[in-house]
Amino acid sequence: MQTVTGRMGPVILARLEPHGDLLASIYEVARTHQMKAGVILSITGALEHAVLQRFEKGADNTQKIGVEEIPGPMEASGHGIIGVVDAPERGDVPFGVGGYVNGEPYAHVHLTVTTATQTICGHVMPGCRVRSNHPVSHFTIMIAPIEEAALKLTIDGPPEAGQRGVYHLLESIA
Repeated sequence: MQTVTGRMGPVILARLEPHGDLLASIYEVARTHQMKAGVILSITGALEHAVLQRFEKGADNTQKIGVEEIPGPMEASGHGIIGVVDAPERGDVPFGVGGYVNGEPYAHVHLTVTTATQTICGHVMPGCRVRSNHPVSHFTIMIAPIEEAALKLTIDGPPEAGQRGVYHLLESIA
């Protein structure tokens, strides 16, 4: 096990715009506040559409990763972590199911959504759109930077070697 120590900074509250993208909004907060590490304390609101990455059962009974689109309306609740992508060998070319780019924010967010007929949990993907019947949305996220620490999304090996492993590198920042 690896550990580093950081300090929770001031909590940032953000009200999202109607029809806005949840993941893009999280990245905007991370960029604006220059976060190297952060914690998403609360995601609370309604969505008109959700896109979640989650486990599926493969044809041979093995687990694989799938992306599911869920039509709304639905309630949403979530939490997660924020870091930065650390993959200089990949350059500016987006990679992975999240379209990650070296040096850009990265978020690992679990979201639970509930429609009239089902409840589903998965990783937030682009396309989770805020629902609001009013010009001003009540969809709110609360995020706190973790000061004196960095969380880096790191990939083993260069692109030509194939993706061997994705993990979070923890760093102390003095």
